[in-house]
Amino acid sequence: MSPKIKGAGKTASKSKPKNSSRNSRLNSSRNSRLNSSLNSKKRPFNVTRAFLAVFVLVMLVWLAALMMIKEEPEAKKANLAQNNNTQKIHELLESKKKKSSVLDEQNSSQAISKDNKIANIYEEISDEKLKEFSKKLQEQKEEFIAKTLIEQNISEQNASKEQSTFEKIAEQAPNYSYSANSHSKRKSHKAPNGGPKLAIIMDDISTNAQVRELKKLSIKVTPSIFPPEKEHPKTAELAKEFSVYMVHLPLQALNYTNEKANTLHTGDSKEKISQRIKDIKNDFKGVKYINNHTGSGFTSDFKSTLALLAELKNSEIYFIDSLTTNKSTVLDASKKLGLKYAYRDVFLDNEQNVSKILKMINKAVAVAKKDGVAIAICHPYKSTFEALKIAQKDAFNGIELVYVDKIYEYYK
Repeated sequence: MSPKIKGAGKTASKSKPKNSSRNSRLNSSRNSRLNSSLNSKKRPFNVTRAFLAVFVLVMLVWLAALMMIKEEPEAKKANLAQNNNTQKIHELLESKKKKSSVLDEQNSSQAISKDNKIANIYEEISDEKLKEFSKKLQEQKEEFIAKTLIEQNISEQNASKEQSTFEKIAEQAPNYSYSANSHSKRKSHKAPNGGPKLAIIMDDISTNAQVRELKKLSIKVTPSIFPPEKEHPKTAELAKEFSVYMVHLPLQALNYTNEKANTLHTGDSKEKISQRIKDIKNDFKGVKYINNHTGSGFTSDFKSTLALLAELKNSEIYFIDSLTTNKSTVLDASKKLGLKYAYRDVFLDNEQNVSKILKMINKAVAVAKKDGVAIAICHPYKSTFEALKIAQKDAFNGIELVYVDKIYEYYK
């Protein structure tokens, strides 16, 4: 029994390698089956995705084709419309060209025919016809001149009627002595001793800076100082800087809204006017001369002007008319009160331009030489100071520059 057992053991030991190889074959076959099964499961998924992708592409291509099909007729329509419009424009242009050429031809032919007609007419006109033609022209000219003269005469008659009506109304007004010709008699001053004289008044003085600029001048200029007001309460102090000065009294204007405080108005009572002058005398001790600031409305009113000049006379203050209106009644009021009448001849700086101010200075000098005396008014503008600095060198040759107190006596 023992030998069999040994043989059996050998057999068993020898069979081990065979079993292991077999197992390996089995494992490999199993693995291959597993792999094949896995591969078989993946194939349906990949096919589906591919199918979907192809389907989407087909749909996109189909949609693009549809869009192209739809857009083609619209593009064709637009192109057709554009072509039609272009053709119409070309046709219109051609028709216009043809019309213009036709018109040009017609105009040229008409012009030629007119020229020919005129030439024929001139050829047919004899010397007698030319004389008749010139005679008619002369008659028409004389007729036109006659009509113009008649119209001018009518306008002058109307003006004289209006003037006489105004004079009648003025005569009817109580205490009103306005004369229509009073402004033509302004040159009533007598000839001065020592040659012609010119007084320059600088209105609107109200600040120390203006006084400093004025005192820099080497010529005589009379300052006219505003009465004290809210903006400039110490103007009376400025008068102490000058040996001769005036007060620039605000009076009512016709067309001026920015009037000064305490401006006197037409219709103000005698008491109000009297109080205003008393206040000025209290502020400006020893004041002797006053001229008006604005005042076109006030000085046009005879009663108001008469009341003011009467109060000034009582206060021994002399009034110089700034003559801000041609309707000023200061002359008549002065005559009624037995006062001299002094007035402004020239405004130097209505235009604030140095060259133009210099021209007005020359004009004032000429007036002084012609009439013996003259009064000019200016303002504290920068351009005015510049012009006076230039003029003081030689513009006043042949006349004497004086303050107002040295010229007032030559007026009647």
